Amino acid sequence: MTDKNIFGGGNPNSLYTPLSEDEQEVLERLALSGQYKINIKNWGHINKPTVRFGDARLQFTWLMLFDRPSAPIPVYFFDMELWTHNGILLQSKRMNVAYGGRPVQVAAGVELQLAWDIQIKQIDPKVVKLLKPGATGLTSRLGNMTLDAHQRKQLHNLRQAEAKIRQEDLLAATKATKRSSGR
Repeated sequence: MTDKNIFGGGNPNSLYTPLSEDEQEVLERLALSGQYKINIKNWGHINKPTVRFGDARLQFTWLMLFDRPSAPIPVYFFDMELWTHNGILLQSKRMNVAYGGRPVQVAAGVELQLAWDIQIKQIDPKVVKLLKPGATGLTSRLGNMTLDAHQRKQLHNLRQAEAKIRQEDLLAATKATKRSSGR
C-alpha cells in the first residue's frame, strides 16, 4: 500500500490534489513567521491565530471574546478574510455559523472557540513568487502533473464534486444572509 493518493497527496485515504512544494513552503513560511491575520468583518480580527497546515489545506483556531452587543443577538454568518500582515488578501469567504442548527447567540462576554479550515487548490503564482523570490517557472502542481487516463478521469470527477460543494456553500451563505436580514 502506498502512503500517497493518486495525485501525490500525503493522505492516501483522501482524493485531492496537493499543492506544489513551492506553494507548501510559502504557507509554512507565513505560519512560522506569524504572518497570518484573520479579519472577521464587523467583529474584529485575530493577529496570530493558531495554524496547522498540510499539503493542501490550512486550519486556523482561536478563542474569540465578544465585546458587544449588550443583549444577545443571533448571528448566522461571519464574513471571514485571511490576510498576511504585509497586506496580501489570501482568502475571503462568508462562513455560516450555527450550533445545533440554530444561529449562534453573541453578546458582550461570550467566548467562542472557532476554527476555519481552508482547502487550497492553488496559490496565485504571483503571490508564491513574491513570498519566495527564488521560485521560477510553474509554481503549481497542477501545471506540472502528467496524468494517465485514470487520473484524468478522477481529477475531472474531483473538480465536479468541488464545484457542487461550492454551489452548496453559496446556497447556504445566501440562506444565512436572508435569515439574518429577516427576509
